[in-house]
Amino acid sequence: MDTPNPLEHVRFVKSRNRGKRTCEPGWLWDHQTPFHDYDIFYVVSGKGVMRLGDELFPLTRKSCVVLRPGDLPKATQDDNDRLVVLYMHFDIEDTRPRETRAFPFPFPRFTQMNDNVQAESMLSQMLEALEFPSLWQDFEFDCLMKRFFVMLYRQHWSDKDHLGLSAKQIQSIKKVIASIHEQKGRDVHIPQLAEAAQMSPQYVSRLFKRYAGCSLKAYIARIKLDYALDLLAQSSLTVTEAALELGYADVYAFSKRFKALHGMSPSHYIAQLRPAKPASGDRRRAP
Repeated sequence: MDTPNPLEHVRFVKSRNRGKRTCEPGWLWDHQTPFHDYDIFYVVSGKGVMRLGDELFPLTRKSCVVLRPGDLPKATQDDNDRLVVLYMHFDIEDTRPRETRAFPFPFPRFTQMNDNVQAESMLSQMLEALEFPSLWQDFEFDCLMKRFFVMLYRQHWSDKDHLGLSAKQIQSIKKVIASIHEQKGRDVHIPQLAEAAQMSPQYVSRLFKRYAGCSLKAYIARIKLDYALDLLAQSSLTVTEAALELGYADVYAFSKRFKALHGMSPSHYIAQLRPAKPASGDRRRAP
């Protein structure tokens, strides 16, 4: 049976309130008036806790909370491991005729992300797309938000659909995924991953394919190429230097695989981003 698409009749509308924030020592978020819009609250690093009504959510690296109208969030942080957060306020329009609307937009309330590279890349793209007025900006924002929420839904559905795997097997595969992300796909070898998971390489590869729907080798390659986006955007490395940093045998192989995944060559990607825009002061409001 096909799974209904919760985004089919939704249009995301941008808000002025968005940005990245490093929380000061003693930071306390005690919202006194109910939210009038939605907000993605994503933890880049640090630790804390957020309360929404009777629900309590731990805030750690890769935590994503979606706030909604009427919420009164209360949050604190561990001052020994202060929070760095990305936040994105938005509104939602239901494109269906009014008489056919049944329920408000459903969404995952709290998600502990598996893939921080992809999540943070998407949120950064949204912030960049909204920095200055541009052609089709509203359409681009709607597309990026839908892609982000598809990622949230996909993780929740995959967590619920175990595909016949035991809880112990799923936990082992998630540890393998975490290890790949920690190393950003660089110098990652399946035998070493299997040894850490106390499995044979063949067995861990089979379990991973059942869980993720793609081969372990392909997943490692994708994570490394996702990291390549950040590496090229946030450094002055040439394409050749980036290829060496990522462990590719030659720049041609790197460029070919980068283009196959991202739809453009790494040199074209660099040309779009450099020279980088000068960093501006933090003039945005609190999340």
